[in-house]
Amino acid sequence: MKTKLKMVVIIMMAIMIIGMLTTNVRAVYSAEVEMVPDKTEVNPGDTVNVVVNLVDVVDAGTGATDMAGTIEYDSEFFENITATQGSWMMNESNGLFSLSGNVLTEDGEFAVLQFTVSDNASGTTTVRFTGLQTANGSDAEPTSPDITLTFNVAEDPEEPENPGNTQDPDNTVDPDNEVDDNNTAIPGNHTGTNSIRGNNVNNVTSITRLPNAGLRTGMVIAIAILVVVIIGSYLLYKKYQKI
Repeated sequence: MKTKLKMVVIIMMAIMIIGMLTTNVRAVYSAEVEMVPDKTEVNPGDTVNVVVNLVDVVDAGTGATDMAGTIEYDSEFFENITATQGSWMMNESNGLFSLSGNVLTEDGEFAVLQFTVSDNASGTTTVRFTGLQTANGSDAEPTSPDITLTFNVAEDPEEPENPGNTQDPDNTVDPDNEVDDNNTAIPGNHTGTNSIRGNNVNNVTSITRLPNAGLRTGMVIAIAILVVVIIGSYLLYKKYQKI
């Protein structure tokens, strides 16, 4: 009888010990923080939305509700940090912050931060989160690996190179000169502004005549000489016909 009683007591104690160990294991809450920015290449004045997720959530109990840590960033690159989803508080002097968000008992979106890019931002910068901890309302505050986000200002698009047939400010027609029929510049008269380079003409307001006046002038001179020769011959004929 005593042997049976001892066996019952031992079994009951074993069950109690196993129950206690199981309860302690189930009470260990853990989770890791993940941050996903909507863009890493920015322009001055942009806003960047950073989704804060909890991943690998284990035994969160009634749910993870708070996060804390330290943030390091260049205040000349990012002029402001707020939360568009959740409650964000930060100590500017030492970078300590706290963030309250969605109550999560499993992996999911915890909060959303918003970084405002300064109008004078340039180059590349990083935002570093260290000492990250989450809490579920109990004494458990598991830590998460540090997170570093890198951002850079997009470079201005390069201006296209000046092609061969474009306006050249050094190759322009003097607005005080006009071209006559012989393509000779006449000072003192104004024409439209012409700018020429290669085969392109910009802002052309008049059409220059082709240089064909030389042929016409030659024909007139030839006819005049012929008339003079005929008249001279006739006069000589009259003068010396009786000799």
